[in-house]
Amino acid sequence: MAGMHADVTIARPVGEVFRFFLDLDQNAPKTDPSIESVVKSPAGPTGPGTTFRLRQGPSGKRRETITRFTAVEPQRRLGFEAVIGPMRPTCVLEFQQTLNGTRVEFSGHSNPIGPLRLLSSAFDRKGQRIWNERLVRIKTVLEAPESGAVWTDSRP
Repeated sequence: MAGMHADVTIARPVGEVFRFFLDLDQNAPKTDPSIESVVKSPAGPTGPGTTFRLRQGPSGKRRETITRFTAVEPQRRLGFEAVIGPMRPTCVLEFQQTLNGTRVEFSGHSNPIGPLRLLSSAFDRKGQRIWNERLVRIKTVLEAPESGAVWTDSRP
């Protein structure tokens, strides 16, 4: 298996789940307590070209991640690229309404730079573990009773 792959089904409607991912500046800190700050640029609705700068980590080991959306297909697909240390990942999140909620599928490639390219498969394995854990945390936040949302399947 080349690249990174992870998926989860969240018991919420696709529109709600998709908006959660669009509002990275508001929602990333809810799923990762190590995030110190998130700055969105430009202000306004999230779309292709919207960039988020995330600062995270303990003092002395703080790092900055830059994520830029490359594609936004409402309630269907988000494409993004990032700068994370020596990696330049390119990724896609796909959203599909199911009987049980919304299926979120993540795929991507870590794309390390320079001589680290030789370690692409190791970086992909680590990235896949990170995304598996991240999607579980997002599911937990979105399905929490205190979120105020109640999933109901309104189909006949």
